[in-house]
Amino acid sequence: MAWRSAAAFLAALLFASAAWGQQRGLSTPAPDSAHSPLPPVVPSNRPSVGLALEGGGALGLVHIGVLQWLEEHHVPVDRMSGTSMGALIGALYATGRTPAELRDLALSSSISSVFTLQTPYADASYRRREDRREIPQILSIGLRNRYGLRNALLTDRGVNEFLSREFFRYNGQNLDYDQLPIPFRCVATDLNTLHAVSFANGPLTQAIRASISIPGVFPPVQGRDGHYLVDGGILDNLPTGVLRHELHAEAVIAVRLTDGPLLGVDTGSIVAVLNRAFSAGIARNVEQSEALADVVIQAKVGGFSATDYSKAAQLIEAGYKAAEQNRAALMRYSLDDPGWQAYLSARNARQQPPPGMLRQVNVAGGEPGAIREVQRDMKPAEGKPASSQAILSGLKGVQADGVYAATYEMLAQPAEAAGDAGILVHLRKDPNGPPYLLVGPELAASTSNISQGEVDLRLIDQNLGGYGSELRAGARIGYLTDLSAEYYRLLSPSGYFVQPQTRILREPVYIWANQKRIAERFQQNLEAGLEAGRTVNNHVQIAAQWRAMDTRWSLRTGSDGGSYLSGTAQTGLLRITMDESSAGSISPSGFRISAAAGAFYHAMGSDNAPLVRFSFSGTRPWRQNNILGVGGEINSYLRARVAEPFRFTLGGPMRLSASSFDEYRGTDTYLARTGYMHRIAPMPTGMGQGLYAILGYEAGEIWSPDAKAILRQDGTTGLVAATPLGVVTFGVSVGDAGRRKVFFSIGRWF
Repeated sequence: MAWRSAAAFLAALLFASAAWGQQRGLSTPAPDSAHSPLPPVVPSNRPSVGLALEGGGALGLVHIGVLQWLEEHHVPVDRMSGTSMGALIGALYATGRTPAELRDLALSSSISSVFTLQTPYADASYRRREDRREIPQILSIGLRNRYGLRNALLTDRGVNEFLSREFFRYNGQNLDYDQLPIPFRCVATDLNTLHAVSFANGPLTQAIRASISIPGVFPPVQGRDGHYLVDGGILDNLPTGVLRHELHAEAVIAVRLTDGPLLGVDTGSIVAVLNRAFSAGIARNVEQSEALADVVIQAKVGGFSATDYSKAAQLIEAGYKAAEQNRAALMRYSLDDPGWQAYLSARNARQQPPPGMLRQVNVAGGEPGAIREVQRDMKPAEGKPASSQAILSGLKGVQADGVYAATYEMLAQPAEAAGDAGILVHLRKDPNGPPYLLVGPELAASTSNISQGEVDLRLIDQNLGGYGSELRAGARIGYLTDLSAEYYRLLSPSGYFVQPQTRILREPVYIWANQKRIAERFQQNLEAGLEAGRTVNNHVQIAAQWRAMDTRWSLRTGSDGGSYLSGTAQTGLLRITMDESSAGSISPSGFRISAAAGAFYHAMGSDNAPLVRFSFSGTRPWRQNNILGVGGEINSYLRARVAEPFRFTLGGPMRLSASSFDEYRGTDTYLARTGYMHRIAPMPTGMGQGLYAILGYEAGEIWSPDAKAILRQDGTTGLVAATPLGVVTFGVSVGDAGRRKVFFSIGRWF
């Protein structure tokens, strides 16, 4: 069942399981002799009842409905096993969660938060945020040792945090699954031996992570023995045998997720055929497992898909109804009220107490700088009651750059420190990089205009020359050629840095008059500069920048009354940037401010002039599925005389959308915009925010010493989709002075 959805996920880039993230340090299952005896059945005058839960992505949410029915009818569960989504639901119930709590979790946003293609924007470092805003990345190629893509579509950040929160009390090295409130097993597939393995001890987060790791969708889990583990559904998707032979259940109930009959649509595409074909292997091992069950609850889920997390309520109801259809068989195991209360008391008595004070933080793996960062960031949590939130917060810094994944497990404490807590943090470096090559497209086109298309390439070599330092080089090739390089040298852990940089820019420049293109110029810049300052945190940077440039400004066609210019210019700026946005493109909430002030001097054909640059954007949600936004920018030489190559521009999508690209040039430009966005359709879980209808208003003014001030206004409507490709926009804009445009763009949000 889990693999049934995996094929469709891989082919269509949809997420087909609730199995998440990459952990490490899995212990191999210990033999039964290493465990304490299984707890006795209470009341004692009945058979032990085992419950096996099948895997199947979102379809596994039906298990919550089955558990609800069993509790309402006083049917005890003394042993549990599960695979993939069945392992997750089973582990939550086995550690003390009630069906009501499981239902609340399934209906919350916690599930969708684990499906991440990359580190959440709010947790990314300052420089990785810059990358996310500046390049519409669709492909990241690791260049370490060989050229390669990562080994899974999803990152493990979201799932690691989810599992750590939900199983915080059960993340210990010495945890014995036989002593859980309900003794438990989960199943994974060993890629080294090609055998199924069940887990009976060690951190529960790691065992669940192994069981739910659909190959190609989530990274495999590496155990301490060096073996790689993936989704258990490949070999044992309904682990009734584990209940019989390891947990010695005397009565076995199995929850089976059943497909509908083969339909024409099931063979109508490559995805559909692969989907159905993979189901064949899973169905075979499930049929063998069914034979070991005394009761099989057939939950009909043919009308749902393994990505239907938004239909949790319906799936839970389907599970409840499936159990009701097996009422007669299940009620044989029902307890009377006194017996049920005795059962609950015995089960609840085995719950783990919360950890005490966090006294010890050990770190394994990682270079010295990364280890020091973990130890520094974890200091505020030491000596305080251990909590998953505090620990996860302390691990954000080392993961913010995308080089390291950090997981942890609780350490066993010596007798004299009983009740206190210690953790072992595992740092694992991405095997594919750094360095990384980011690749993405950018396209902008509008009616009666020049189309602009480029391929963006960005090379990032992190921790080059020291932890936290990095080389970043970029190339935009197509409509223009823009080559750049910079070396960010971190001087101290507190964020002080220096950054030499260089750039070569070659681009056509079109001159407009009364909506007609009257000339084409060509601009070439050779730039070099130095920046120094402090990256305060991933939200704030303060820096001073000096830049020198050599510029060529030549005429290719037409006549704009200007002349050929060649010479140099310099700028000096003090800049502060604050980014409190929740996303790099369409941010549902937050704001971003960039303010710079300084001087422009020693420039060809220009006066020395003060220079001010300011931009702001802010959004907030309104009711459900709505976003309100405001923004604007100011670029000004404070009315000084400055030559054409150094002037600012307005015009193009979201910068006076009814006008042509860079139609207006001036020494002083001001732009204000406001907008409303309504989400009309969500994207599949983990694939983006969704499809929005937009309505906006823009107003901008352009001034220069040799022309009158121009004020332009327009209104814009259209559709915007926030996707892994970047932002895809289609819009229509109507402005004053007879300006009209239909435009389309892929890439950055302008």
